[in-house]
Amino acid sequence: MPETVFVDNIWNDFAHSYDQMIPELPCYQRQREKILRDTRERAYVIDAGCGTGLVSEPLVRRGQRVVGFDNNEAMLALAVRRRAKEPEAVRARWTLLPGDVTRFPGEVEQGADAVVMNNVLFYVRDPEAVLRQAWTYLKPGGVLCMTSNKRPRPDLEKVLKNSIREWESQGRWTEALQRAVNHHRTCAQKLTTDPNEMVTFLDTDQAVRLLEKVGFSQALVADGDDYYGENFYVCMRK
Repeated sequence: MPETVFVDNIWNDFAHSYDQMIPELPCYQRQREKILRDTRERAYVIDAGCGTGLVSEPLVRRGQRVVGFDNNEAMLALAVRRRAKEPEAVRARWTLLPGDVTRFPGEVEQGADAVVMNNVLFYVRDPEAVLRQAWTYLKPGGVLCMTSNKRPRPDLEKVLKNSIREWESQGRWTEALQRAVNHHRTCAQKLTTDPNEMVTFLDTDQAVRLLEKVGFSQALVADGDDYYGENFYVCMRK
């Protein structure tokens, strides 16, 4: 069994509302579509900091092999539950492990066609070391798809207000979603105001420069417009 010790943090309480609300967020859907676009035809993907499996799920459904890991027990448990609902052929392509992005679990094979780090980097105190892990596990020509917050104290209310407008215009602002948003808002306010929770922020250009320093050769995509301007998305080739 892996030796990873799960991290006891706000995500224990956050997990369920996150899993209910985040996949419904139009801004999340648009960001995830970028990841799905840029990992297409890449047979083996590592989902580092996989959370509840929201990115891994569509990858394995379309035939890719995914190894995901996370250091929060509550988040990973929901990913395990999500995997269990899939047909046997899909489950066979989807491995889930406890693990931390600062040191990928020993069970994770190298030679990946893609590594995904979706909203992970803000929790990392040494981003260069973590990105070197991703570089090491990629095959030549493989890509890293990375998203994260661009600035300290991201504007949660801007994201929620814009999302609610989109939900209302689509007729999707249901009571269940409102409950999930209320819980999410409480947890996210703690997350964004506790200096021990969110520790690393890069703008789009800084992210590209850091990846170049690590050894990545080409930025295929470098956007700073996700989450209504609060997040960046970078896809770089090894």
